[in-house]
Amino acid sequence: MILFGHPTGNPNSHHAALAHYEAGRLQAICIPWMPSQRQLDLLGCLPGIRSQVGRLARRNFPPLKDAPRIEGRIGEMGRLARRMVGGTWADERLSYAANDWLMRTMRIACRNPAVSAVHCYEDCSLWQFDEAKHLGKACIYDMPIGYYPAWEETQERLAKRFADWLPRQGIRVSPFVRPVQKRKEMELADLVLAPSSFVRRTIQQYADKPVAMAPYGVDLDFWRPCPDEQSHQTLKFIYAGQCSLRKGIPVLLAAWKSAGLPNAQLDLVGSWQLADARRFDLPANVTFVGPVSAPALRTLYQKSSAFVFPSFFEGFGLVILEAMACGLPVIVSDSTAGPDIVDAGSGQIVPTGDVDALVESLRWFSDHRERIPEMQLAARMKAEAWTWAHYRNCVSAAVASFA
Repeated sequence: MILFGHPTGNPNSHHAALAHYEAGRLQAICIPWMPSQRQLDLLGCLPGIRSQVGRLARRNFPPLKDAPRIEGRIGEMGRLARRMVGGTWADERLSYAANDWLMRTMRIACRNPAVSAVHCYEDCSLWQFDEAKHLGKACIYDMPIGYYPAWEETQERLAKRFADWLPRQGIRVSPFVRPVQKRKEMELADLVLAPSSFVRRTIQQYADKPVAMAPYGVDLDFWRPCPDEQSHQTLKFIYAGQCSLRKGIPVLLAAWKSAGLPNAQLDLVGSWQLADARRFDLPANVTFVGPVSAPALRTLYQKSSAFVFPSFFEGFGLVILEAMACGLPVIVSDSTAGPDIVDAGSGQIVPTGDVDALVESLRWFSDHRERIPEMQLAARMKAEAWTWAHYRNCVSAAVASFA
């Protein structure tokens, strides 16, 4: 049986737990709080807390409502209260406090004789992995993004190449990041789950570990096309994600300037994490939209022609699949899941950080606007193959020998 844990709960962790549950291998889910819809409704009635209900709602996952759980609601409610107060409490220390709760809880729970394997994530696996090793139990390490040593090298290169894009305070170095813990977790792992071939490469660059591919899925009912909303009189590109160095925004904007596309628009959707001066000096026909809700992002996708995502370092890039499910062909870098899921009919892959290649790709879309409708259909069809059910099958097959 598998003991599974995650410090908050998100789509990929929900479906990983569901994979174990469907296979009859789930001993328990360790999670600070997985609120029911009734609890969310009650919280929504309380004054001053409504802003947090949306955040909590993402943790509700009906398919797991009857699954065995180990929760720490009191501690999580305390963290929720501190986030509402704000100030010095409302920062990463709360996230790491949740990580520590999870490690303490799973370290005890894994002593159950019925547990044969422990499945957990980066930054919150060390204590239970160490205990599991002493007990002769397997450690399954889930890596939702590229391995940290590879990111450290990438971040150093980006800071040098794009020094004039950095915000006034420079690259923010979190005092809570635990690189030594990350390496120890990897050393203890018996199996690593990776969502993309890019993540697998970053792991194998630094660690000799068996890696199983488990590519993420997309909610095809929510992320869907709306043909009546699409218009191609103006070629509308859209980017979604943090506007940061890691996501390749300096490369995207340099390519946009050089491409000089006629009758074209680029929307940047997400929080701005670069120098303020750059936001006020965007190229012509580029609009900074800022962060939006998932329904609003879906509407923006449905009104766009193509999606562009030139990230330097990813795990998967769920926005790629979400855009494709909404019927958008994509231009993505090879440091994403793009090479795993995109073909010539549904988009183009560009070398990471290559401005000239991105210019060429943008111009191709501009010069072949008549091809976009067929590519939109192909993008949706391609996305339909990458479901959460497929992800669960991959997870289940990968861990079968440990359960």
